[in-house]
Amino acid sequence: MDADTRPWTRQEIASRFRALRRKALFTQSRLADLIGICRQAVNKIENARAMPHPTTWYRFCQLETKHNRPRARFPERWT
Repeated sequence: MDADTRPWTRQEIASRFRALRRKALFTQSRLADLIGICRQAVNKIENARAMPHPTTWYRFCQLETKHNRPRARFPERWT
């Protein structure tokens, strides 16, 4: 999903942040480092107390897209 289609409710954004972080096994600090914000900001976003800045949302979407890419699968005879 690109940055132009940002959900407009805090709860939708919060659930996307939590879902990615849990799927990737990131801490809030690790996610914050990857998208260029502080851990406290991630906490506020995940608890629906704040909306991410548009540039933060863009970086989050880039990370989400990269992380959700399917991994290459090889035929069993190749492994």
